[in-house]
Amino acid sequence: MTDANATRSTFRLRAALLSLAATLALGSVSLSVRSAGIEKVERTYHEFAAAPARQPQTLAYTKSVGCTTCHEKTDQPTMHANPGVVLGCADCHGGDPSVRRGSEAPESDAYAALKDAAHVLPADIGTFGKSAANPKHTMARWTQEHPAYVRFVNPGDLRVAREACGACHLPIIEAQERSLMSTSAMLWGGAAYNNGILPYKIYNLGEAYARDGTPALLKNPVDASDPALAARGVLPALYPLPAWETVPPADVFRVFERGGRVINSQFPEVGLPNSLGQIQRLDEPGRPDLRQSNRGPGTGSRIAVPVINLTKTRLNDPHLWMLGTNDNPGDYRSSGCTACHTIYANDRDPRHSGPYAVHGNRGQTATVDPTIPHGKSGSPIQHAFTRSIPSSQCMVCHMHQPNMYVNSFYGYVQTDYESDAAALWPEQQRYPTSEEIREINLRNPEEAVIRGKWADPEYLAEISKLNPTLKDTQFADYHGHGWVFRAVHKRDREGNLLDAEGAKVANDDPDKFKKAVHLSSIHLDKGMHCVDCHFEQDMHGNGHIYGEVAAAIEIDCADCHGTARNYPTLTTSGPAARPGGMDLSLLRTQDGRPRFEWRDGALYQRSALDPKLEWKMSLTRDSVNPASPDYNEKAARAKLTPNGAAGRSGEWNAQAAFANASDVDLAHGDDEMECFTCHLSWTTSCSGCHLPIQANWKTERNHYEGGETRNYATYNVQVVRDDVFQLGLHGTVKGNTIAPIRSSSALVLSSQNNNRERIYIQQPPVAASGHSSQAFAPHYPHTERLTETKQCEDCHVSASGDNNAIMAQLLLQGTNFVNFIGGYALVGEEGHVEGVNVTELDEPQAVIGSYLQRMAYPDFYKRHQERDRTLREAYGIDSDGPANCIQMRGEYVYVAEGRGGFRVYDAASLPNKGFSQRIIRAPFSPLGHDAHVPSKNATCMALPTNQPIAPFKNEGELMRVTNQEQPFHPIYHYAFVVDAEEGLIVVKVDTFADGEPRNNFLERAITWNDAGLLTGARHIVVAGHYAYVTTPRGVQVLDLDDPLKPKALAFIALDDARATAVQFRYAFVTAGSGLHVVDLTDMKAPRLLPTSIALQDARRVYVARTYAYVAAGAEGLAIVNVTKPEAPTLLTRFSADGVINDARDVVVGSTNASLFAYVADGKNGLRVIQLTSPESQPNFYGFSPEPRPELIASRATRSPAIALSKGLDRDRAVDETGGQIAVFGRLGSRPFNLEEMQRLYLNPDGSVWTVRNTLNTAALPEGGTR
Repeated sequence: MTDANATRSTFRLRAALLSLAATLALGSVSLSVRSAGIEKVERTYHEFAAAPARQPQTLAYTKSVGCTTCHEKTDQPTMHANPGVVLGCADCHGGDPSVRRGSEAPESDAYAALKDAAHVLPADIGTFGKSAANPKHTMARWTQEHPAYVRFVNPGDLRVAREACGACHLPIIEAQERSLMSTSAMLWGGAAYNNGILPYKIYNLGEAYARDGTPALLKNPVDASDPALAARGVLPALYPLPAWETVPPADVFRVFERGGRVINSQFPEVGLPNSLGQIQRLDEPGRPDLRQSNRGPGTGSRIAVPVINLTKTRLNDPHLWMLGTNDNPGDYRSSGCTACHTIYANDRDPRHSGPYAVHGNRGQTATVDPTIPHGKSGSPIQHAFTRSIPSSQCMVCHMHQPNMYVNSFYGYVQTDYESDAAALWPEQQRYPTSEEIREINLRNPEEAVIRGKWADPEYLAEISKLNPTLKDTQFADYHGHGWVFRAVHKRDREGNLLDAEGAKVANDDPDKFKKAVHLSSIHLDKGMHCVDCHFEQDMHGNGHIYGEVAAAIEIDCADCHGTARNYPTLTTSGPAARPGGMDLSLLRTQDGRPRFEWRDGALYQRSALDPKLEWKMSLTRDSVNPASPDYNEKAARAKLTPNGAAGRSGEWNAQAAFANASDVDLAHGDDEMECFTCHLSWTTSCSGCHLPIQANWKTERNHYEGGETRNYATYNVQVVRDDVFQLGLHGTVKGNTIAPIRSSSALVLSSQNNNRERIYIQQPPVAASGHSSQAFAPHYPHTERLTETKQCEDCHVSASGDNNAIMAQLLLQGTNFVNFIGGYALVGEEGHVEGVNVTELDEPQAVIGSYLQRMAYPDFYKRHQERDRTLREAYGIDSDGPANCIQMRGEYVYVAEGRGGFRVYDAASLPNKGFSQRIIRAPFSPLGHDAHVPSKNATCMALPTNQPIAPFKNEGELMRVTNQEQPFHPIYHYAFVVDAEEGLIVVKVDTFADGEPRNNFLERAITWNDAGLLTGARHIVVAGHYAYVTTPRGVQVLDLDDPLKPKALAFIALDDARATAVQFRYAFVTAGSGLHVVDLTDMKAPRLLPTSIALQDARRVYVARTYAYVAAGAEGLAIVNVTKPEAPTLLTRFSADGVINDARDVVVGSTNASLFAYVADGKNGLRVIQLTSPESQPNFYGFSPEPRPELIASRATRSPAIALSKGLDRDRAVDETGGQIAVFGRLGSRPFNLEEMQRLYLNPDGSVWTVRNTLNTAALPEGGTR
């Protein structure tokens, strides 16, 4: 490991001593591991002196005299438009400028020899010796090349920029080396912490290289232990990412347990001191034989999957230390300074590329230099530097979620695999060869692409031309990483397209996408590019090391727009701003005019790309002033509403509000809330990414030493939504203001053994804090609009009572809509527990029988239909009684088994065909493992969360002080079992999260049934620290704030009550009479509402956003619209023409863009129902589109199916009483606590205050409306 600062300081001294004729002979650098395509030759390199700050023109001429005999024309001889810059070609590029061409023909051997003599040649001629253009996906091969060659190709590369550019720009170069643009610290550090690999939320991993290409340690130039710097997010140092082959897994998956392997040939043990090899055959009696190597964690394929993903899989890398991959539209660029300041052709949309759009999207040049071929990709548009950088150049790096998702600025998001599926999938199913898979995944990390049309680079580059024919969406013209991006349009909550006036646009209107509002940022619509907001410091860094994007930003909204109280100062005030800020009025356009200018009381900004273009700035102060022509009552009401009773009551007087703005505590004040919280139009949300290891694939490492090794992991986005709006608190560096929150890094992991047999699939890891790794983060989505902004009813209870699901989503309590069922549905049966395979296990993960399977796997779909839509694969085990309630969490299945009590099954090997028994009671003798608690009649059980957690990790000074993490509520240590005879049984279950199976012994912590309140208990659901226990007499509410001392809180009388589901302020209860609704606003006095839905035999209920799904026995599946919980309406009773006639339980989950219901249909087994698809429901992109159920698959279970495991919660970060569940990826950020939640909808006396989006001029209703 090299200290980059020390290395570079030494080099600067050495370079200063070199004369023009000085040379340094160095041998070639060799890779530690060979890679395909590499062909190295031995060379001796001669380095040219560093470029001077100034020199006479005559001297500069001597450094170009030979070059211009071939390069007879060029765009900018010095790359600089400023004629005062005097440089020769060799000052920047090196080489030998004394070599001159005479009459040699360009195709002759003599010409080639002259070129070789003048140029600096690569050591790896297999990769770099074939063209003047940037080769495709060079990655770490680039860092292996000698600095002299790197300088010749790209003098702006960070390894050599000091000698090529440092005479004038050294401070900028030094800052750039430490910037997030170069280090990737936000991705590497976040991945390590969120997935439990390192316990440091103050990130300490980042990419940097010394001049010779070796990994570098970066140190902050000043002492970052200064509390003032630390509070602003400055880090002391960043270390290189360790090799993936040696990083121990943080996961506690069963495959990482102790124990050897008895099949020696499958896992050769390297380095074990045993000449006979017998140690490989040792296996503890009774222990599994397919577990961890004797060498321990971090060996073979037993490693941390996210680290192999960072090392080998294209995510948002490469960053500035390397060339762009130069293989897809949106991937063309150079490295270092040149990556931004030299423009490549990446996007034909003028809004994205400005004047460069005319040059196409294929990275082809328009230079006048006759030696640069015009028809080949990988060269800049011109040999010229510019500060007029289009957003299309920024997008090359900033188009992936961990790296500031700027697609949303354009109004795009990564597409799913179902929208306009015919444009993505071939009519004939593809069966790619191994060679084809490797070639495709080199330019696109998705596994799904290997079966799709967009695997063809030519098809991908032109896919946007299909837009006039598309019915579901519109595709972008840039395709970074080979991905397809779709446009986001204005829709209502039901998914209807809307025009600018809010009128519905018909789905069959051929011009619907012209009429509907494309939700790009208002800044983009005005003609702005990234450089019009993010100035020099935001691009280059300020010299400090940061780990979080928000901490490194200089600009703030108020700097240009002002506030409700003040006009803008035009001085930067963001977290990374210098003391006193930067004066924006000093900025100039390319032609010297001010970029910001006050004229006649209005503020104008000129474009950085087109000095002829300017726009009038929207000033917040004017928008709230009734006397201003720019007054906007909606804005004024949002910005000037006071805190307290006056705001809650809806009192509003525009003139008075404006006059008193400086003296009033504002409800949405700038010190409390980020501006974009309201001004965004939508937020991207990635509900899960699947990272499966493909064992034995020989692939290159993209960083550091490079080289080709075995094993690879693809990267597969699962559910990308644009309809999720959530709030929480931003990080400490932003003052813990209220801000939008997005799902960010919700990984599920899979792996294979050396035979490519699946050994575990789709397992969520646990964060270092012990929280769920279904990670969330505060987010600036770049989707600001003037009209399509958030309104009152998006954040507060609606007076019309129709936003209960919206509030549950907003507060991060979850909506049960994007839940992840995964490859196997876990079914509880009268005599068994069974896992039924319900999806393809390859990508795309299509539900068997679904619309996506028909499009992506037409052969498999046809066979499924020929089998009468029967699911083929299931694995189970006998239970000790009826599996009345079942929940999978991680690799364990928690079951209430009637007379059999409470049991936890081991389902770790469910996908592993090497095991004959896929679900087991114990991995070895019961003497060493007893996951069973006997009871008289366990009727149900509940976990406080179905997300894997480890509360015991969240302790100590590191977590509480350094990492600023909240503690877990005590309920998260336990499972809660109800027994019809014994009452409530509380069982501590932390043992299943500690990675040590030899202590898996369960026992009761307490048994509680005061006054027989729980006798006859049928069902339990836990929401926050409240438990709702359904008995034949009604629902008993328990307070489990101290889980070992339950308290009876309230009782809801309801004859023959059966099951309960909770969403925000309401409980939905099934009874013999049907579905009933309970108002839970006052937990001490819950109110059974008079309205209900009559059903003959309502069993279990599941609420997903605005629909309740009731397993209704002989009536099948009842779907109830609960948009207004106090006025539910029956949508349909779906029985598939009587086929579903014994429905006992139902769960719902999203797979890709579609919604599915899984029904435990008693004697008939498992049913799979597709609720939405692009084919059945054109409005499938809505927050809660109307379900259009279709039975697509069935499985006859071993005994009657009576219960189902709920899918993994992927939009739930906090419970109903404020207990945090999921990790938040910024230091100090978190979900709201209970008190903060209640401020949004409760008066001090506990009553609900409500709002309307439109100002009500009539008498206000009781309780107040604003």
